[in-house]
Amino acid sequence: MAKLLVMKDISKSFYGVKALKNVNFDLESGEVHILLGENGAGKSTLIKILSGAYRADSGNIELEGKHIDISRLGPRMAEEIGIATIYQSFHLIPHLTVAENLMLPRFVRDGGMFIHWKAVFQDAKNALDALDFDIDPHAKVKDLSVSKKQMLEIAIALSKNAKILIMDEPTAALSQKEIEILFSTIARIKERGIGIIYISHKIEEIKRIGDRVTVLRDGSAIATVNPKTTSAEELISIMIGKTISSHNRRVVTSAGKTLFEVKGLQNQNFSKPINFEIYEHEILGIAGLVGSGKTELAQAIFGIDRLDSGKISLEGNKIVITSPRSAVMRGIGYLPEDRDACGLCLNMGVKENMSLANLAQLHSLTYSHVHETQSVQSMVDDIAVKTPELSQQVKYLSGGNKQKVILGKWLLANCRLLILDEPTIGIDVGARSEIYELIRNFAGDPGHSVLFISSDIDEILEISNRLLVMSQWQIVAELDPDKSSKNEIMQYSLGTRTRISHD
Repeated sequence: MAKLLVMKDISKSFYGVKALKNVNFDLESGEVHILLGENGAGKSTLIKILSGAYRADSGNIELEGKHIDISRLGPRMAEEIGIATIYQSFHLIPHLTVAENLMLPRFVRDGGMFIHWKAVFQDAKNALDALDFDIDPHAKVKDLSVSKKQMLEIAIALSKNAKILIMDEPTAALSQKEIEILFSTIARIKERGIGIIYISHKIEEIKRIGDRVTVLRDGSAIATVNPKTTSAEELISIMIGKTISSHNRRVVTSAGKTLFEVKGLQNQNFSKPINFEIYEHEILGIAGLVGSGKTELAQAIFGIDRLDSGKISLEGNKIVITSPRSAVMRGIGYLPEDRDACGLCLNMGVKENMSLANLAQLHSLTYSHVHETQSVQSMVDDIAVKTPELSQQVKYLSGGNKQKVILGKWLLANCRLLILDEPTIGIDVGARSEIYELIRNFAGDPGHSVLFISSDIDEILEISNRLLVMSQWQIVAELDPDKSSKNEIMQYSLGTRTRISHD
């Protein structure tokens, strides 16, 4: 295949810090070339240079053998020469129709006083049919599923005669069914000779759809390999710069004493009673599809949602939880699914965020700001939070380091039960490995347990000691991860397998 794109010796610095160091990257026609690397490795900087959002300090770019003046490359020029980018967040106008969103670039380009609406909808239908996208041109974007919104983004990009499609974490918000639709779309796009630069942290999908993988680390291109012949362990080792060993996910081999128990929990979400227990040292996994009730269960236990009935016990003693504050006072910590909106104060520093769950101690007569700083600094060192200083606003940290700040907050608060809702979403595999280690270490301490909630079945199987599956707001199965398959868990999640009773 001919070289569609060649980027040579690309460098970029921000305030004296090298974000990219003489990076070489190329793309062939009809190829999916994966960019892999930890958060902060330089992936986003490289694609922003290619899409014209940033200007490189030095280097050369060639498209179809023609030199591009990088000093002039901006978003408009990138679009004109056939480079389109689809980011994680959609750039669509929700209250307009599919056709209006699709044809909007033409309206802006062509101008004119009148719009021939019949032609607009027909042209939109033709464009969607050419891609085999089953989307109604008359539908409002706000009413589309996530996968159809993504299809529309692709259609808009290709309507601009894109030769290169950049996709940044495109499956982050998709269900498994929607992911399959996306992959089928990618296969059709490849057949048209369009090159795809695909950013992802998910090793399984990288190996499935990638033709080549270029690994970035600390702003440098470390290696380009064939994902089909390179093991997941090798890819991760190249990415983080060290050899990884197989994880021993089991903290205990048999049930210890019951640390936490829920009996007959019911509220507006759960019409049938929820019952389960968590043993000391155990990581209890909860699997299920989006909308199965996993997050709502966590919020009920943590006091965010009101309970109508039910009993919650810690080490055999009944505890009353009426609010998140009361949950924290009784030794329960919660890492929410949306860490930015619900787990952190983004404009506050690392120190303030880590101290939030410990405010009662902060206001005691024996506590000092010096003690607070020392405690937080010790925790930052222990769990390896990468931050230039404790006053660094957490909004500037990577996803993995944000999660570490939340975990550090609960470790400083000496919680007994840690509830983790999708703790590794949007986190690269290197940081994910570190998060797993912190979770295992926490569960290994006396009087500690973890409730681990995830939609990622591979993750649940890797880290859980025992596994519950939820479907339609009920616990429908209790499984041993060592003896369970992804297919079995999915069948329970979809409700196609016989349910068990937890009444």
